[in-house]
Amino acid sequence: MENPDTALEQFRRQWKEEVSARTKHARTRQTRNYDALRPGPRPGPSKPSEEQKPSILPSKHHPPPPSAAADVLETDTLPGSQRRGPGVADPFSQLSLGDADDDDFSPRGIAKEPKSALEHYERAVEKESQGKLGDSLSHYRKAYRLDAGVDLSYKNKHFPPTSKPGNPNPSNAPVTIPSTAHHSSKEPTEPMSLSTLIASFSGLPIPGAPPVIDGDRAPPCPISRMPTEILLEIFLRTAVLDPASFARLALVCKRLAYHVFVENQIWKRIALGPEFGLAGQLYDFRTDLQGREAINHVLDSSGERPRVDELTFEDPKSQDWREIFHSHPRIRFTGVYISTVNYTRAGGVSAMQTTWNTPVHVVTYYRYLRFFRDGTVISLLSTHEPVEVVHHLTKENVSLVRGGKEHHPLNFTSSAAGTNAPSAQAGPPTAQQLMKHALRGRWRLSHPSAARQHTVADMATAGIDTEGDLFIETEGAGPRYMYTMQLALKSSSKSENGVKNNKLQWKGFWSYNELTNDWAPFQLKNDRAFFFSRVKSYGLGY
Repeated sequence: MENPDTALEQFRRQWKEEVSARTKHARTRQTRNYDALRPGPRPGPSKPSEEQKPSILPSKHHPPPPSAAADVLETDTLPGSQRRGPGVADPFSQLSLGDADDDDFSPRGIAKEPKSALEHYERAVEKESQGKLGDSLSHYRKAYRLDAGVDLSYKNKHFPPTSKPGNPNPSNAPVTIPSTAHHSSKEPTEPMSLSTLIASFSGLPIPGAPPVIDGDRAPPCPISRMPTEILLEIFLRTAVLDPASFARLALVCKRLAYHVFVENQIWKRIALGPEFGLAGQLYDFRTDLQGREAINHVLDSSGERPRVDELTFEDPKSQDWREIFHSHPRIRFTGVYISTVNYTRAGGVSAMQTTWNTPVHVVTYYRYLRFFRDGTVISLLSTHEPVEVVHHLTKENVSLVRGGKEHHPLNFTSSAAGTNAPSAQAGPPTAQQLMKHALRGRWRLSHPSAARQHTVADMATAGIDTEGDLFIETEGAGPRYMYTMQLALKSSSKSENGVKNNKLQWKGFWSYNELTNDWAPFQLKNDRAFFFSRVKSYGLGY
């Protein structure tokens, strides 16, 4: 049997060696900057039995960091993509692409509440442009309470003053004697025009994507080796499906920007095509007010105005078809035209209490016009905001609200039958509530050839159609009434590169009595112009 004293001495010796080893390990771990946190294999303990022994006496002078062991365990469990060194960057970590076709009516996150005076002023301007004068007035008040000169801060931020050019010869030397002390030796260069800049892109190749890691092989770019003929055919098919996608190709590289600006044949196909061009515009009424094909159009089509084609323009070979597509009057089918109307009226003073102020009410309502390719249109007057209306502005909802019945041609009132139809056939409650006031109608544009045969003075005195005039006939307040609108296609932007044909300016609004043949004009004192807004749920308008 082993001596107890000898066993005790052996246990004391092992215990001292263990304590000294743990103390030495804790000191060296801080001086090596936590080498255990680096990826890679680490040497295990010298004895398997020591893993199960608890730490008896930790060092009092050099305590180990409490999170070191936890950090080591978390480092070991990280996937390989997160253990890259500092020189290797994740190629997809900074990519953030948005959808260019998003509209203003899609649900988005909650906007951040403004805090400073300038933020309140900017939010007020935004609300005012949307027609929400009540919210705009509230933000204006908060902004001026925080800073009385917030309007100057807004003006300096968004409309900074332009600096005037200085005196080129500040010295008192004669003008005939050049002064090298005040004049630069470099001659001023004139700015390059847009056509010259685009022409300089003709010989450039299509660059490929850079390598993910410096020094590595770049990813393949098959489109850079594609023949130009095949590339132009792809561009043509893309432009026919969606001209906006074709125009956005100019943002890819300089070579594609050159093709987007220069390929006149592609723009000619877009401008004259039936998809988005002038061939899809109607210059005669094709249907009646209920959307049925017009009887006079079926029986006699000899007096029909010709469609706008290549022969309509003088010298079509030298025409800039891209400019014609942007500037020629045409109706858009991929969205809705909205008119926001605001006006104020005095409110009534309460008889139950004494007040020093007279309340003022801000009244806001909206007019909606959605056009269809078959010559029909839906007109709606509502106090609901566009985000609540535009997705329900369809022919199907109008038919469901009215019970899906075909009414007599004279019975086209908006409050026609269909109220007794079962709710299962009337669509969602929201659509039923909104679309019961919608009016069906038809539309046509004035033909360009009719306006070129008369002078401006004759058209003004004789009431002849001018190019860009839009005529709309809709259902009226009863079976014997009909509403007639005349609007003009304009552009909201005065810039040459701005959006064209996105505004409908009022020219007249009448109510026509078919029994007495009387015309009654409506006053357009408060009404404002219509502006086009793209709606993604409408697709391409087919």
